[in-house]
Amino acid sequence: MASVSLISETSFCQTWENEGVQGASKSIRSLKEIRGEGVVRQKWDMSCGAAALSTLLTYDFKDNTPESAIVVWILHRVDPVRVRARGGFSLLDLKRFAQARGYSAEGFTGMSIEELALEKTSVIVPIRLKGFDHFIVVRQITGGRVIVADPGFGNLTMKVDRFQTLWKEGIVFIVHPPTELMLTEKRSVMASRLVPDETIIQRRIDITAPSNPLY
Repeated sequence: MASVSLISETSFCQTWENEGVQGASKSIRSLKEIRGEGVVRQKWDMSCGAAALSTLLTYDFKDNTPESAIVVWILHRVDPVRVRARGGFSLLDLKRFAQARGYSAEGFTGMSIEELALEKTSVIVPIRLKGFDHFIVVRQITGGRVIVADPGFGNLTMKVDRFQTLWKEGIVFIVHPPTELMLTEKRSVMASRLVPDETIIQRRIDITAPSNPLY
């Protein structure tokens, strides 16, 4: 792999179902439900990194980890004013949380789209869209499209060439579970083909860290 190891403090922030043979009923899922399947949506405008990590741990490794737990843990260890000045959490913040939870994690820069497509699990990458830095989860690259779980928007896909114009410096953040038994098979979800819009992210994160005896 030609990529270079990187961990820094840079921040970025219808299906039908038959029920019985006779008189089968139909259940319709809304676009909103489809878009939100398997994605932890960020609650604050600077918590995309925490929501992306929560999505990865909860849905890829079946380790239910709320976004709020990650936010609280980090804010009890990093000056909230510094987090605000950076515009969100850094890869180093996310790495430290993952390690504290028993995972190993590493960051790379200069990774190619071909290398990214070979990753066995979903990964977190930073993108820059309309002047905003943002973390998203890349789940799969197939058929010339990148399948994404976006904490600010939900499920979506985009063409590979479009993704490459947004992807920052080939940076990839990879989390490894403590045992391979936690790995789940990659699967495609019915995703919207829309591009995320930063105006959807509205709430700001408070600089006061709430108490949490678990962390």
